[in-house]
Amino acid sequence: MLKIADIMTRDVFTLAPDQPADEAADALAARGVSGAPVRDASGRIVGVLSRSDLTDPERRPPGVARTVGDLMTPGMLALRDSDLAMNAVRLMVREEVHRIIVLDDDGELAGIVTPSDVLRALVAGDSLDDTDEPGPPGPVTIH
Repeated sequence: MLKIADIMTRDVFTLAPDQPADEAADALAARGVSGAPVRDASGRIVGVLSRSDLTDPERRPPGVARTVGDLMTPGMLALRDSDLAMNAVRLMVREEVHRIIVLDDDGELAGIVTPSDVLRALVAGDSLDDTDEPGPPGPVTIH
């Protein structure tokens, strides 16, 4: 059975809460990603910023300069790198999100799983079938 560590992206681009929103939007576009975790000055994950957050008119009134911290979704869903890959797929579908933060055994950022990671594994011929495994553990919710 594939583990999250087998499919996740390990080199995770992160943003800072005090970063201007326009700068963050440019950085996401330059990297071709639709969102990124947000880390505070001590390296702790404090939220996720997505393109949806950047374009939500309720969060970003015209003419008002905003920071990543103003627009991000505080808290996020996370799983462990040792969890089954299918758990990440189920969580993305159930919660209608496009990225799952991946933590290592010490609770540190280890990677991120997106639909692109799942598709890459499927195209490579990897099976996400987990029918022989017990049910998924609950996600780790970070606030």
